[in-house]
Amino acid sequence: MIVNLNEPFYSYDKLIYDAVSLAQQYDSILKCVTIGKSHDNRDILLLKLGLGKKYMICCAGVHARETINPIVLMRIIEYYAQLYVTHKERRISLKKQLEKPTHLLKAEYETMLYGACIYELLQTFTILFVPLLNPDGYMISLYGFDAIRDKTLKQKCLAMQISNFEWKFNARGIDINRNFPSRLWRQKSADDYAASENETQAFIRLFHQYKSEGFLDFHSRGKSIYYYRGMMSERYNQQQYEIAQRFKEITNYVLVVPEEEVDTGDSGGNTVHYYSEHFNKPALTIETVEEEAEFPLEDKYRMYAFEELKLVIFEFGSMIV
Repeated sequence: MIVNLNEPFYSYDKLIYDAVSLAQQYDSILKCVTIGKSHDNRDILLLKLGLGKKYMICCAGVHARETINPIVLMRIIEYYAQLYVTHKERRISLKKQLEKPTHLLKAEYETMLYGACIYELLQTFTILFVPLLNPDGYMISLYGFDAIRDKTLKQKCLAMQISNFEWKFNARGIDINRNFPSRLWRQKSADDYAASENETQAFIRLFHQYKSEGFLDFHSRGKSIYYYRGMMSERYNQQQYEIAQRFKEITNYVLVVPEEEVDTGDSGGNTVHYYSEHFNKPALTIETVEEEAEFPLEDKYRMYAFEELKLVIFEFGSMIV
């Protein structure tokens, strides 16, 4: 196993190292490329998992302080890749066991069935994972403002007088999840404009480069699912609702009511708003980790999130195929 959910302080450099290692170990189905640079000159990685001609997109690490989901997506990538390459071996093993059944046969059969499903998923889809869209902010959250190498950027961050543990922004102090052009986006200051950030621009290019069938954006906290889009049609929102209901069954997360699509006094400009309006395909935000959790988020939430999300991503593929 390359990605260790118990590893403390899963740094940006370790994520890069693991991504390269995974791409080398599973080179038949996994590619690692860079889609852009952050403002403090860190690579924004894309891991392309699968051989399918259809695409879906999964993202995490948009908000800096939400440090659980980047490593969880990395572990899911490894988990799916491992299931894919071992599927043939499991199938042969099961065939032999059928000749001499044991009490362990049922468990082995269920494991093989799940492996077969993942195999089919990755034959149908290539999943485009961006596990960490905001690497600068992520490093600030973990290690403090000294993680920013550019002195001007560092001073700008410090001037905002926000604890690094509560930091949501990138290295320019911009909330990326309020930076995507959409009908709900609104200007928040004189020098604020949509798609101003390197991270936003890189993700928009990705959206347009691949004709994808759907998009999931993973955030924290609240164990909840945002599905409703006030600027989209009733038909669109009905499909969103059906997907969200299935996710609720898997995770026991709550569905956020339409009236709370955008918090009072807040603006749009989310990743999912942009995707919904430009591509008219399913796009949901999933909030992992309980609402009561405090920042910095404890490592214990990683395993819970992994168990919940590994089924969500698989199920999403089956619903949008």
